[in-house]
Amino acid sequence: MAAVVLDGVPHTVEGAQVAIIDNGTVLVQFRPLPPGWELPGGHCDDTEDPAVCAAREAFEETGLQVRILGMVGLYRWAGLRHAGDVLYAAEVVGGRRRRTLEAWMSRYVDASCLPRALFPWHRQRIVDALAFTPGTDVVLRQQRVGPLQVLIFGLGWLRVPVDALERWLRG
Repeated sequence: MAAVVLDGVPHTVEGAQVAIIDNGTVLVQFRPLPPGWELPGGHCDDTEDPAVCAAREAFEETGLQVRILGMVGLYRWAGLRHAGDVLYAAEVVGGRRRRTLEAWMSRYVDASCLPRALFPWHRQRIVDALAFTPGTDVVLRQQRVGPLQVLIFGLGWLRVPVDALERWLRG
């Protein structure tokens, strides 16, 4: 399994994500299955460096080439899954934003204007990423992701057609 080392201690991780930061905003993308907004990223190969995985996934999903600025945090799940994810901050150094099968659309957001259908465990990660400065301590967080959180997220999708109808009625 892939791992990161913090204070001399190795921590296994299954996933690596990247917060592509630009002028106080971070890039989020909409994935089709399961539907929702998230940070670019994916599963690390067993021997893959998680930072390399994050940059690779960013390119595959967004078309953007990024330079990793540093590790923002290590996030452990409690509930449905007990895997860890690592989040890196990055900046764009090349490429062109595009749609892919994994990311139908993307946009830059700030912490005050996050999409309603953002996967709930990404909210804190985005806040952490926007507070990141190189050389700061890596954030270690335990995130609760259980059946209740998944149900609440799924029910949140019911607001999307209601919001659209309200906008249409207001003209």
